[in-house]
Amino acid sequence: MNRYVASLLQVILLEFEHPFLFVWQYGSFNLLRDMTTFMSPETNSAANVSGKHTFTSMFNLSIENEEDEFSAAMIRHREKNRHGQMKTYVVSDSYSKFQVNDSLSCWEDSKFRATFEANCNFIKKYPIGDSGPYLKELGLARNFVDSQNPIIPVIVTAASSNHFLEVQAQMQNLHSVVFPKYKNLKFIFYDIGLSENETEMVKKHCRCEYRLFPFDKYPEYVRILKGYTFKPLIAQIVLNEYGFVMWIDASIRFLTGDLDSLFEMAMKDGIKIISGGLGVGYRTDSATFKFLREDPCLIADKNEIQTGFFLIYRTRFTIETILRPWVSCALTSGCMYFPGSQERISCVSQRGLGFCHRFEQSVMSIILWRLYHADFGRVLIPEKFFDVQRDQTARYFESLEKKNNF
Repeated sequence: MNRYVASLLQVILLEFEHPFLFVWQYGSFNLLRDMTTFMSPETNSAANVSGKHTFTSMFNLSIENEEDEFSAAMIRHREKNRHGQMKTYVVSDSYSKFQVNDSLSCWEDSKFRATFEANCNFIKKYPIGDSGPYLKELGLARNFVDSQNPIIPVIVTAASSNHFLEVQAQMQNLHSVVFPKYKNLKFIFYDIGLSENETEMVKKHCRCEYRLFPFDKYPEYVRILKGYTFKPLIAQIVLNEYGFVMWIDASIRFLTGDLDSLFEMAMKDGIKIISGGLGVGYRTDSATFKFLREDPCLIADKNEIQTGFFLIYRTRFTIETILRPWVSCALTSGCMYFPGSQERISCVSQRGLGFCHRFEQSVMSIILWRLYHADFGRVLIPEKFFDVQRDQTARYFESLEKKNNF
């Protein structure tokens, strides 16, 4: 019941245009009868009282958040700046931390464009940064030329040595579940850091086209694998060649070999992808929002997507509105990747807006939420097709070696 009371309080504060808007994301909150701390437009402060985080309005109504629960509370303080514009400052509390992050400020009139076309045009105006010299070769220049695409996508994946056993489990699943139905399916494997022996094993057993990723053609930071800028580049390279791509991480397992309906959905909508967890605003650094000129508060609580499994069909729309901004961001230091950002990949130990960064997933999430905020389920891959099995490994190649020796 307390949670409902807290929600009712939120509505009351909004209706009476109180200067503080409380947004509750997780955990349970209790309405306190006694004022243990006071927050006003003048003090704009909060206190940690007896191991609990308490926020109190000017009406002496307060919300208490138990410290031992997984939770995050945000307060938006509205005030006019010197230009007379209404600005909203996002204040986040996470466990023992209370901080105001001025870089995550929101404008009162910030909102998505009214039509799908208008949001497409907004994305097309994203800066291309340092990517200009690479776009023509990647097939992302402005002179888009339509072409006949296949009805069956090319499957593509990539792995380094630390995922060698995991990618063997992926290939075992592909060979046993998907390959029997699609006899002529093309499968491309990109080597992004295998040993010589591992490379030979992949070439021998993957039933794929082996490719060594050309790191030397791109900015030096692309070699930092935990920056994940290689993924948009590989996806676009293959899409430019074949017109229809299905990317699978080493952790993806197919639950069915009949993917015809999934392919049809991807051809119709241009893209299909899987959903992730915590909100995009929590998992994206403010530098990315600034570069793209996007407001983090528009999608702060929207679920992040995952780029572990996606299909993209080549059309003018997907090239100009999804691939070009995604790849341009990957090729510009300070957009998808920035120095030291690989140290912020973990999203486990802290809570609060911008507390970690998810690179290619963050940028793709921003793009897709702007496009499909009114109907986001439209781009999601139904769960009946796949499962995610991180850290599931297999010595598949060894088993094939033993089998072939008998």
